[in-house]
Amino acid sequence: MLKISAVVISYNAGRSIRRTLESVRGLCVETLVVDSGSTDSTEAICRELGATFIRKPWEGYSRQKNFAVEQAAAPWVLSLDADEEVSAELAGEIRSLDEHTPYRGFLLPRRNHYFGRVLLHGGQYPDLQLRLFRKDSGRFNDRPLHESVVLDGPVGRLQGALEHYSYPTIADYFEKFHRYTELEAERLFAAGGCRGGAALFADLLARPCWKFIRRYFFKLGFLDGVPGLLAAAFGSFTMLVSHARCWEKRLASSHLSGGPGRTPNPD
Repeated sequence: MLKISAVVISYNAGRSIRRTLESVRGLCVETLVVDSGSTDSTEAICRELGATFIRKPWEGYSRQKNFAVEQAAAPWVLSLDADEEVSAELAGEIRSLDEHTPYRGFLLPRRNHYFGRVLLHGGQYPDLQLRLFRKDSGRFNDRPLHESVVLDGPVGRLQGALEHYSYPTIADYFEKFHRYTELEAERLFAAGGCRGGAALFADLLARPCWKFIRRYFFKLGFLDGVPGLLAAAFGSFTMLVSHARCWEKRLASSHLSGGPGRTPNPD
């Protein structure tokens, strides 16, 4: 069996982290939780379940996760979010692995739960995530949102699911909405997007509409009922708002720099 450190990043995850930590008990030689300042029951639950609890000010998803990986003592790392759970099937597969594996990391199929239902259509499954990897071979990239592991070496794939309780309620969705759209807007702005003209109208109208049509109709999201409809609609709305916020940043930047036809801000 592989020697694995489970690493989790958290912030006010008291409602979900117990399930996460219990799912890796007996599977990993240690569990580390890197927390960015929780004020709820997160720390108490982690200590109750024997996890090592480390407080670290928030520096972004990638930096927080890479810091967690660096603290791991085992040669293999299983990186989890505080709203994820290793299924019994996945845990069994991981237990069957040993150090003779030719792979340096493994893709895990993730099952996303929206508003009380598993989404199996609309491009939501399998949502492959490289989360089990050798510490000396993998590192999260610098993407500000939806970061992923860059691995040096061959990658295998397991079949058991990583359960992801993305949005138990609509309120949970909108609680994360502001943060996610702001991070994506910053990424788009840094990449030079949202400059205006036909491309901007495509970003604000055509692309979000096409995203909904593709997910809901062509990828059969309608088979997941009302949660499938909401997932497709909210995903499109998130894209629209991210581009709108990028456009707003571009407009503010142009005003500050005294762009064409504008007076520089006296401040």
